[in-house]
Amino acid sequence: MIKENRVHKYLLYAIGEIILVVIGILIALQINNWNQNENNKTREIAILKNLNQEFKKNKTNLINIIEAHHGMLEATNEIMELIREPENTLANHNLDSLIYLSIDYDDFNPSQSVIDEAIASGTISLISAESMRSLIFEWVSAANGLKESYATMDEMSQTITLPYLAENGSMKNIDYYGLMKSNGKSKFQSKNPSLFKKVQFENVMDNQAWGLTNYLMKLEGLLKLVEEMICETDRVILNSK
Repeated sequence: MIKENRVHKYLLYAIGEIILVVIGILIALQINNWNQNENNKTREIAILKNLNQEFKKNKTNLINIIEAHHGMLEATNEIMELIREPENTLANHNLDSLIYLSIDYDDFNPSQSVIDEAIASGTISLISAESMRSLIFEWVSAANGLKESYATMDEMSQTITLPYLAENGSMKNIDYYGLMKSNGKSKFQSKNPSLFKKVQFENVMDNQAWGLTNYLMKLEGLLKLVEEMICETDRVILNSK
């Protein structure tokens, strides 16, 4: 009986030790999970802050390029309004400058290194707000759509507009209002005013206006998305404090 009592006490002691060890492990796991969650939260906020800064920069650049392309579209539309106008009316406008403005388009390459890094490394999963993750993937799709729109506009200009102007007008007089101003104007009599009497020129400018309009629609859609991302990151960061 004495021996059985000792065994009983030993078993109780052993069970108590096991329970203490299990409780210790559970507490350690809980602390580890809490630390990991806090670490993930810190990394998430860091990503969101970087996104916020990156897209504020994108917003500034987008606004500038949208304004520039609106000016190009206005110049293109003004050209089409002058088609078949009398020479005295044409003489009141700087036709070479208008033509230059209509073809002085530019590509917009947004900064998205934070998004690219988050997707490539998988840290995008740290962003807990589903609305934020949806906006990021929507941005990637919209940015790709912008590239396609620019490629379409550029191809139309390179294969239709510029070859037509080179064959039927004076490129040197047009380029005078851009990077080639130092080369002066053409020594030949300008053929550019005569372009305004041709339906082919109207068609070329109509294509140019379509390309610019399509590109502007994509740029303005991207700007709206940028503003949504800035507001969303601001909201999440503020709520995390």
